[in-house]
Amino acid sequence: MTTSSSNNTKGLLLALTTAIMWGLLPLALTSVLQLMDSYTITWYRFFFAALVVGLMLLTKKKIPSSIFQNKNLLKRMLFAALFLSLNYILYLSSLYFVPPETAQMLIQMAPFMMLIGSVFFLKESFSRGQKVGSIVLISGLLLFFNQQFGQANSLDNDDFIYGFIIMLGASITWATYAILQKQMLNHYSSNQIMWCIYLLSSLFFLPTATPSDVGSLNVLALLLLFFCCANTLIAYGAFAESLEYWPASKVSAVLAITPLLTVLFANIAQSIWPDNFNAQQLNSLAYVGASLVVLGSMLTALGNKILSRDNMRAVKRLMWK
Repeated sequence: MTTSSSNNTKGLLLALTTAIMWGLLPLALTSVLQLMDSYTITWYRFFFAALVVGLMLLTKKKIPSSIFQNKNLLKRMLFAALFLSLNYILYLSSLYFVPPETAQMLIQMAPFMMLIGSVFFLKESFSRGQKVGSIVLISGLLLFFNQQFGQANSLDNDDFIYGFIIMLGASITWATYAILQKQMLNHYSSNQIMWCIYLLSSLFFLPTATPSDVGSLNVLALLLLFFCCANTLIAYGAFAESLEYWPASKVSAVLAITPLLTVLFANIAQSIWPDNFNAQQLNSLAYVGASLVVLGSMLTALGNKILSRDNMRAVKRLMWK
């Protein structure tokens, strides 16, 4: 296997790991949110990740202390942590105006903003295959969320506008964080960058959190909170590493399948624990859209190979036979 092929495989697997973990996260959060406020949960997630990654770096003597001596890098790190924290706050705030299903639909702007930003700011190439894949992907998402569009129309116009503006801000802040992180990979490893971001983000959320609330959780809730914390560690760790092996535009395309995975996992959870989970019922258009999202993600990620000139010539020869 060549280095390029190996990097593509690693990048794809790491991006898929992130999508799977983010797809599972809402199921655990739904239960924990009944017993603990969202800001405290978020603080625990960042604090846990900072603690674990910090211990790993400490044992390897790779704590990035030199970052405090470089004002430009320190400024970028602070902004990356600030934008990620703002993403969490804005996403949670949008839920006051739009239901979770509509919020899940709107947050899909984030991967596309990351894709566009990677082309303009990181100067990544955007091939014919990626363009075709992006069009298929966007079309699939519109079909997949057709039921949520109906719900959005039934919302109060002012609420939907406020929710949309807030979610637009959440998407912009997440895409900005992701691009800043990609740029910093030229100076530090993904674990070093994420440790700084976890630590700074936990400090940002500390004033709004109530860590003592953990004492009121039962055993099941504690296990779910631990899963949410481990989820942050694994998902963002895999995301940061995927950017080392793969262009940000391709990573963002794979992350676009996250809502499909959430629906899939919700249906599995409902079949096992029908009293605890209520999966969304999809219509025929949504299933067609889901298929297009998967196809679009594949084309965007691997379009250079699938839609290469040699393959297109081979298809034309077969058509003319």
